[in-house]
Amino acid sequence: MPPTPRIRTVEGSCWGCKQRRVICDLAVPTCGKCAKIGRRCDYGTVRLRWTDCVASRGRLAGKKIPLYQPPALQRSQDQHLLYFENELLPRLNLSNTVPRIDLSFLSRDPILSQSVIAVANAHQTYAYQSSDENSAVARIQDRNNALRVFRKHLMAAHNDEVNHSLFIANVLLCILDGMLGPTTENSAAAAHHHLVGGKAILKHWEGGQDIFDQTEELPILMLSIFTTMDLTHSLLIGDEPYLDQPSWARFGNCEAWWGNVKSDDDFLQTMGILANLATLGHGVRHFSNTVPIDTLLAIQTSLDEQANQLTVDDETHGSVERSAWAAFCSVYRFTASVYLYRALSGLDVDHHLVQQAVSSCMEVISSPALPSQLQHCILFPLLVVGTLCMEENQRVTIRRSIERTSAYLSFESLRSLTLFLEGRWKMLDQENEAYRKSDWWSYFEDIALATCLF
Repeated sequence: MPPTPRIRTVEGSCWGCKQRRVICDLAVPTCGKCAKIGRRCDYGTVRLRWTDCVASRGRLAGKKIPLYQPPALQRSQDQHLLYFENELLPRLNLSNTVPRIDLSFLSRDPILSQSVIAVANAHQTYAYQSSDENSAVARIQDRNNALRVFRKHLMAAHNDEVNHSLFIANVLLCILDGMLGPTTENSAAAAHHHLVGGKAILKHWEGGQDIFDQTEELPILMLSIFTTMDLTHSLLIGDEPYLDQPSWARFGNCEAWWGNVKSDDDFLQTMGILANLATLGHGVRHFSNTVPIDTLLAIQTSLDEQANQLTVDDETHGSVERSAWAAFCSVYRFTASVYLYRALSGLDVDHHLVQQAVSSCMEVISSPALPSQLQHCILFPLLVVGTLCMEENQRVTIRRSIERTSAYLSFESLRSLTLFLEGRWKMLDQENEAYRKSDWWSYFEDIALATCLF
């Protein structure tokens, strides 16, 4: 007599795995087996059964609903909105919390829903390493649908609500092309145009001032992400950033990607200084301006005073959280110093001031004072400082930091960041004098347009 077949299901399995009697990994919102074959994953306690398009159980009992729904709409309502809220958004803010958003509102807004579908599908495909042809086709279709809907509404008449949706969708498209997907010549150009378009939307929309005045968290989160990507992008290509130095204080007491801080917080002050540096860099790059030495010294003094104040505060009101935040701010502050030395002062890669800033920054990155959660949000400093690392132990630290961050963020663009760093280190090891004396803009030319990092 043959043995009784062993049932391989586990308690709490999704309905698909229960029906097939296979082991479910219980991942939410979609388990691994359902994600692999593109099947809808359902963990509901009651499974609806449909008869002639009518639900026989549950809250939809008696309602006649078509059996077929367009794939994009079904993915939006059944999977991607939840994935966007619970899987992607926590990776886009430092506190790892989910902003309060109205999923029902997103599902009714065609501009936002299509963009959410596109970014959620792209991230899920890469995070779960779904490389089959169907996944690739769906990802491309979702992106094209999002662009089509975005452009259609962009060319039509807008009210404030549509402007909100257009701006958020534009940020999502920038994330899609600048972070989630592989870095190619086409994606780099697209990400750059999304940033330019975002600036245009904000200027046409009187600067988006009403975003700061509302209580919804998603718009302010998207605005903080956009202005940070715009700032880092501007620093690399020599463009003027959208926000000037004083405007960064407006993010005080807002739910931004770096958390809710006061308007005079050290991080906002550092971002303001970086905005000032980017504006000066625009003049240097495009108009061959020479920044007066007094201006450079004043900026360096501001950075030094900020560092000293952080040290005093840490000694006076020391705590693990305070030390971690001070370390996080200092990484961006050292990056500002590197930009001041390289882009505005024209110092060589191996100049002692440049290497001193690099060494100081690397000490912070490798120290336990900077926890992993904060390290996930220093990609731009890792790029700037990492390309200047002359010592192998520094490079090992950079590699490890990017590996940990890649495993958490699941952004495909980090592969391009790693390849760029390895290429720059190879050139440094060749001790090519012309290369070491190359200016800031030439040094980052190969990755500048494609970089949307923070």
